[in-house]
Amino acid sequence: IPPLSDTDAIINTLEHIDGLILSGGGDYDPRYANESPDPKLGEVNEERDLPELFITRLAYNRQIPMLGICRGIQTLAMALGGKVKQDITDIAIINHSQDAERQVATHDVAIVSDSVLSNIYGSRLSVNSFHHQAVSDCGEKFRIVAKSEDGIIEAIESREFKSIVGVQWHPECLSNGQPLFEWFIHEAESYREACILHQKILTLD
Repeated sequence: IPPLSDTDAIINTLEHIDGLILSGGGDYDPRYANESPDPKLGEVNEERDLPELFITRLAYNRQIPMLGICRGIQTLAMALGGKVKQDITDIAIINHSQDAERQVATHDVAIVSDSVLSNIYGSRLSVNSFHHQAVSDCGEKFRIVAKSEDGIIEAIESREFKSIVGVQWHPECLSNGQPLFEWFIHEAESYREACILHQKILTLD
């Protein structure tokens, strides 16, 4: 979905999708979290920030399945009560901005049991890494389900049994990424089936 300033167009678009992928990109403007810019803050894009935060809140309220990728996990947090650390280089022990090619996994993440990710991947997963910001507080609507060995949050998912997962890595570039997208497609199909069923049900007072 392009970054639209027309809120009616965004609302209308949501009526025609079964799932929403929040993709990677640049830094978030810290003003949306009432913070001053860190000296290491990268390029921000207000044209993209505002529509993505808006559409994420709307999709959440409509139960639309969402998959946040890299910046996308930060979008989930920023839009729904969490916080993003503007720069992690002062606390990171491993390299989270790899020079290796995108399809190369450079570090592992530990996955929490009894989570969507653990059902897909088990307790550990090798991932790639292209970020200097990260979620610092996932907020009340999410729980942390994966971390790197230096404690950086690598994945979150809904506490409310909504079909929402955010990951800090880029699964679309990795050979082990397909199962996550298969999960997302299944959830989108289930959402569409539920919408069709809802349209067929007539409720009488």
